[in-house]
Amino acid sequence: MIKKIGHIAAAVLIVLGSSYYLFFMTGMYVSTAKFAVRGGRTAVGGDIMSLLGGMGSTASRDSYIVAEYIKSLDMLEAVNDKLGLHAHYTSKKIDFLSRLRENATLDECLKFWRSVVQVSFDSTTGILSVEVKANTPQMAHNIAKEILSQSEELLNRMNDRVQSDTMQQATREMERAEARYAKARKALTTFRTANSELDPMASAENQFKIIAQLEGKLSNLMVELETRKQFLKTDSVQVRMLQINLAELQQQMAFEKGKLTGNAGPETLRLMDEFESLRIENDFARNYYLSSLAAVETARVQSESKSVYLEAFQVPSTLDEAIYPNRPFSALLVVVVVGMGYALLLLIVAAVKEHIGV
Repeated sequence: MIKKIGHIAAAVLIVLGSSYYLFFMTGMYVSTAKFAVRGGRTAVGGDIMSLLGGMGSTASRDSYIVAEYIKSLDMLEAVNDKLGLHAHYTSKKIDFLSRLRENATLDECLKFWRSVVQVSFDSTTGILSVEVKANTPQMAHNIAKEILSQSEELLNRMNDRVQSDTMQQATREMERAEARYAKARKALTTFRTANSELDPMASAENQFKIIAQLEGKLSNLMVELETRKQFLKTDSVQVRMLQINLAELQQQMAFEKGKLTGNAGPETLRLMDEFESLRIENDFARNYYLSSLAAVETARVQSESKSVYLEAFQVPSTLDEAIYPNRPFSALLVVVVVGMGYALLLLIVAAVKEHIGV
């Protein structure tokens, strides 16, 4: 008797399940779109932006972001506002088991959305595929089209935000570089005014040349003096004149060297060291300022261009035939599942009876 009831229950389940898929389940139309994210945000170029760090993001990362966005509540709400998804999927024309509950919660709506919108991303080719199910072919097409539109708007917002931040950062850095360059120029001008020296390096070079010339004259004069002493008396007029000239040259030599060491006049070596530091800072500040100007200009040009975009190479299709569900396959699946389940149940009951000795 129990076995007979089981057979009847299994048969009823098979008939009900198969009948539902074959005759009662509302058909779902499918629209498919394929697209790719092209381009990518990169650093705006120039040494200054290298120092700031690239603000880049690859197209692959953007594709993953778009894929997650399509499955998000934000996308659901955006598409619902445009196309009235809630009214469509809760329509009484849809069978009770397939339609969305009239008073469904946000969580239930999101789960339903993810069941009718399938997203896949091929990281090898960079292709995003979107498959949309709806109860009319036109609605399926419209939803897929709106998903593409909202996805492109997301990319534009992300791109605009990065470009705006990059432009602002480049501008701030340019202002700091300009202030630093102005400070360096002022310090260099103050140094030149205070020390009456345009370029201590050039002055020192001239000083070294003068000392080298004096050393040459001094050497020649000493040789001439020694030669004259061999033929003339030490108190002769010519020897005394050479000695006087030699003393004057030595005194001039000491004076010229004193200019470098600080014993006479400004300390040239100290001025050279101070001037070199100021000159290096001025040159660096100038190059940094020019680099920041180039970075601002590059950021401006890029902000006026579209560096990342969505390329749809398979526009949303419109099919006249509902391909979901696959009615024969679904009915056959019901038969197989119920049959296997019932056979497993019989096997378990038989094993229990054998174990207890019934």
